[in-house]
Amino acid sequence: MMNNFLVKVASTIEKFNMANKSERLLVCLSGGADSVTLLLCLYELGYDVCACHVNHHLRGEESDRDQHFCEKLCEKLGVELKVFHADVVGYCKEHSVSTEEGARKLRYDFFDSIGADKICTAHSLSDCLETAIFNLARGTGLKGICGIPPVRGNIIRPLINCTRQEIEDFLKERGQDFVTDSTNLTDDYTRNKIRHLVVPRLAELNSSLFGSYSMTADRLRTDSDYLESQGLEAFEKAVLPKGYDALCLRQLHESVRRRAIMHILEKEGLTVSHDSIEDIDRLILDVGKANVKGGVFAVCSKGVLSFVKGEMLENSTIRSVNVSGEGVYQFGNREIEFKIYPFDGKIANVHKKFANCCLDYDKIKGEIVVENRREGEKIRLVNRDFDSDVRKLVNKYFRLEDRSSAVILKDSQGVVFVEGSGAAERVKIDSETVKILAFTIK
Repeated sequence: MMNNFLVKVASTIEKFNMANKSERLLVCLSGGADSVTLLLCLYELGYDVCACHVNHHLRGEESDRDQHFCEKLCEKLGVELKVFHADVVGYCKEHSVSTEEGARKLRYDFFDSIGADKICTAHSLSDCLETAIFNLARGTGLKGICGIPPVRGNIIRPLINCTRQEIEDFLKERGQDFVTDSTNLTDDYTRNKIRHLVVPRLAELNSSLFGSYSMTADRLRTDSDYLESQGLEAFEKAVLPKGYDALCLRQLHESVRRRAIMHILEKEGLTVSHDSIEDIDRLILDVGKANVKGGVFAVCSKGVLSFVKGEMLENSTIRSVNVSGEGVYQFGNREIEFKIYPFDGKIANVHKKFANCCLDYDKIKGEIVVENRREGEKIRLVNRDFDSDVRKLVNKYFRLEDRSSAVILKDSQGVVFVEGSGAAERVKIDSETVKILAFTIK
């Protein structure tokens, strides 16, 4: 008959659908109380287990002591053990990361290389609460308050509903020893301060602290899972061939929209952070651009959210192409074909592909020049009795990343045509027109 602790572990595995008896489970064995308990529980519950130990070589003889302990324990149980020697100091120096981050990366790379069906880590309910407090102190959301997830991909945590005290009691009942990392006994690290100073004070306020937190985390995890599913669905609906539907995203509840933004950032290979989510959320609700990563801008224009490199945005270099006659002219990545036609006085006879791009050829002063927009330029459009700012017209009809390639035609007296808006009043076709300058823009 299983004792209460084993029953709790077995029910946790079943509740979160962590593993079945046909799978090979890899136990990450440090030699500490938590991982020793995890190995014994899975072994006694009849799972197919193997173990691995990472010697980080950060604590001198203590690191070697831990390795030796794990080797003896696995030999006693008849469990296969794989040992990995990690050069944490060298890795961190080469990749400019913290010792904790580097050690974690090396550990999980090693775990993945073994090829087991599931990777079992010994995180407990105590670890989960400490993580939640740590996250809360730094600022977090629902996921952060939930602490450590019971399952993440092929990583499972069968002890996630067990406290550290329950774990130590389990080992004591069996007379099973374990090793202690001396750095866990100090208050030098933030997490240790939470463990030794913050949690005990909270337990003074509520003797059922861990049970209360476990219940809260379960409820919040359910809410979080639902919101995540809504965010993923919203993200999938918003995907366009060249960006994302900002109008669709704008209509979402803020909580769902922010989760959709997280998926967008992940798809674009960008860092998901509070600041980047805030920046893009503001763009979706308005227009403009935001630098989300060195040289990469999020742009919201004409109802579309897109990501472009900085050099594709507003180009400060003025492009200018002189039009000397009929033919095809290259303007950046655009092509413009010019034709001169006699005009019979009937606008309906103008070829329909030129209908929106026709000027009275004889009213043009000097040579036609194709340019991108410049600050301060004006145009009086057909049938208007006021001047319009060229920059504002372009901004109205073009997405931010396309504005520098909008076609502007000028003669010696100023702007005669703005792509998206049309011709100037002074060069419009009328009953006196003899020849027309027609053009197509590709």
